[in-house]
Amino acid sequence: MDPKKSLRVVLMRHGETEGNVKGVVQGHWDTPLTERGISSTLRKAQKIRELTFNAVFCSDLSRTVETLKLIQRVIPRLPTPVYTERLREIDFGDFTGKPKEDLMPTILKHKAAPDLPYPNGESGGAFTDRVKTFFSMLREEFAGKQILAITHYGVMETAALQFVEPPSYERIYIGADDVWRICFTVNGLTKREIL
Repeated sequence: MDPKKSLRVVLMRHGETEGNVKGVVQGHWDTPLTERGISSTLRKAQKIRELTFNAVFCSDLSRTVETLKLIQRVIPRLPTPVYTERLREIDFGDFTGKPKEDLMPTILKHKAAPDLPYPNGESGGAFTDRVKTFFSMLREEFAGKQILAITHYGVMETAALQFVEPPSYERIYIGADDVWRICFTVNGLTKREIL
C-alpha cells in the first residue's frame, strides 16, 4: 500500500452518555456524557495525540461535539472541525428515547428490511447511503490524507460492514476505549485496525 495515495480515516465514537446508561435508543436525540464517557474520551485522545490529521469531521449532535471538545483539550493543534449531519446516528423516529432492549426485535426487523423506515425516522438503506456518500466524498477529496471523524456506533458499524474486505458480517463490537482506523487503498481494498 502506498501511504501517499491511501486514505486513512480514524473513527471515534462519542463517549458514554446518560442515555447509554439508561439503555435507551438515542438516534438524533442527545443526552450528556457521563463521567465514565469523559474519562474514556480522554484515554482515546491519548491514543491519537501523536497522529497528524489533515481534516476533522464531527457529527453535529451534542454528544459528539462534546466528545470532540474533550479531544481538543488533549490535541489543541487539530484542524478546524467540520460539523455535519452526515455523521449522525440513524434517526429512529418515534422509537427515539425508548428502551433498546424492548426495541431489539424491531431494530433487527428493520436491519433485515433496509427499505423500511422507522416511523417518522430514517430507513436503514437511507442511512447506509448517507454513510457511503460521506466516505465517497473523503475518498475523492482527501486521497493520501488522514482524517479524524467523531461519530456514532451505527456509522462505525456501517463503515465496517460496507468497506472492510472481506465483508465483515459478524456483530460489530466497539469497546469504550476503541479507536478505529480504516485505510482505503488505491485498488479499492480496505483494512480496519484498532489503535
